[in-house]
Amino acid sequence: MKIIDIAIKDLKRSARSMFLVGMTLIAPLLITFLIYFAFGSMKSSDVSMTSIKVGVVNADELPAGAPLTTTLGASIRSMFFDTSVKNWIAASDYANEAAARMALDKQEIGVAVIIPAAFTAQYLAGENRIPVTILQDPTLKIGPTIVRDMIASLLDGVAGGGVAYQVMQARMAAAGRSIDPTSISSLFNQFSQWYADFQRAMFHAPEKAALVVTSLSAGSETSSTLQTMMGLVMAGQIIFFSFFTGANSMMTILQESEEGTLARLFITPTGRAAILMGKFLAVLLTVFLQGIILLVAGRLIFGIQWGEPGSVALALLGQIVAAVGLGVLLVAFIKTSRQAGPVFGGALSVLGMVSGLFTTNIVMPDSFNAIGSFTPQGWVLKAWKLSLAGQPPSELLVSCLVLLVMGCVMFAIGAALFRKRFA
Repeated sequence: MKIIDIAIKDLKRSARSMFLVGMTLIAPLLITFLIYFAFGSMKSSDVSMTSIKVGVVNADELPAGAPLTTTLGASIRSMFFDTSVKNWIAASDYANEAAARMALDKQEIGVAVIIPAAFTAQYLAGENRIPVTILQDPTLKIGPTIVRDMIASLLDGVAGGGVAYQVMQARMAAAGRSIDPTSISSLFNQFSQWYADFQRAMFHAPEKAALVVTSLSAGSETSSTLQTMMGLVMAGQIIFFSFFTGANSMMTILQESEEGTLARLFITPTGRAAILMGKFLAVLLTVFLQGIILLVAGRLIFGIQWGEPGSVALALLGQIVAAVGLGVLLVAFIKTSRQAGPVFGGALSVLGMVSGLFTTNIVMPDSFNAIGSFTPQGWVLKAWKLSLAGQPPSELLVSCLVLLVMGCVMFAIGAALFRKRFA
C-alpha cells in the first residue's frame, strides 16, 4: 500500500504542474491541430478539373484522291464534341478565326482551335507549313495543354496509320502482291477507328485504362486520406511527448532530493526500495494516462482509426514500457534538476528526429529509416504504423517484444543507478 500511496502523491504533484500538463497533453494536441488546419481544407475543397471551354474553327477540306473519307480537321473537331468528354470539355463551333478570337477576348471560351484550309492535304503530303493554331486565355495553363495533347495524339495516330500502310505495302510487294486501291481508304478508316477507340478508352474511360491517375475530390476518399495522414502525424507526436513525459515525471526524485523531502522520506519506516518503486509506478501511470487521453482525443477530434483493439493495446504497452525505461535511465545520469533541460531537449529531440517521428508522412531513404531500428522511438513508430494500417495483433508481437526488452533493460540499469545513489 505504501507504494501505491507514494505513486498517488506523485501523480497529484504532476497534475498540479502546469508545465507538465502542457507538455503532456496540450503540446501534442496543439501541434496536431496546426497540421490538421493546414491540410484540413482538403475535406471541403473541390479539386476536380473545371470544364474547358473550347471553340473550334474547321476550314479543312478533303483533297481529291485522299485515302480518307473525312478530313483531319473533322476528326480533330469531333474529339471535342465526343460524348465521352462532355463532362470536362464544352465545345462550340465558330465560322472563322475572327469570331473565335472575339469569343476568346470576351472569355466566352478559354481555348480556340483554328484548323486551316488544306490542312489534310498538307499533312498527307508530309508538309507542316500551315499547322493547327491554338489560341488561349493567358491566365489558363492546364486547359490549353490538354487540348494541345489531344490534337497531337490524334495526328500521331494518323501518322501511325501512314506507317502501317507503308509496312503493309512493303510486305505485300515482298510477297509479289499489291494492295487493291479501293481498299486503301478502308484500311485507313479501320486504323483510324481503332486508334480513336484506343484513345477514348485510355483517356476518356478510366475504367478501361492500364494506368489511372485521378485527383481526389471532396468526399470519403479525401477524408480517409486526411485521417490516415493525421493518424501518422499524431502518432509521432504521442510517441515524442510520451518519452518526454516519462523522463520529466522522474524529475520528482531529483526535485525532492534538492528540497530535502526525499531525505526525510528515507528515514521513515518505508523501505527505500518501496519508495523508488512507488515513484516508478507514478511515472508508469502518468505515461499510461497520457497515452489513453491522447488516443481518445485523436479519435474524437480528428476521427483517427487507431486500429484493432489488440493492436492498439500492444503498441501502447510497448510505448509505455519503453518511455518509462528511457526516462528512468536518463534521469539516473542527471545530478541536478538544472541539467534536465539540455539533456531532455537534446537527447529526446535527436532520438525523435533520427527515429522519424517528425517525418511520418514523408518518404525517407532506406538508410535513414534503418536508424529507427536502433532506437526505442523507432520501434514504437513501427508498431503504431502497423496498428494504423489495420494489422492484427500478431503482426505487432515482434515490435512489442523488442520494446519490452529495451524498456526493461533501460529500467533495470536506471533503477540500479538510483539505488546506488541513494544507498
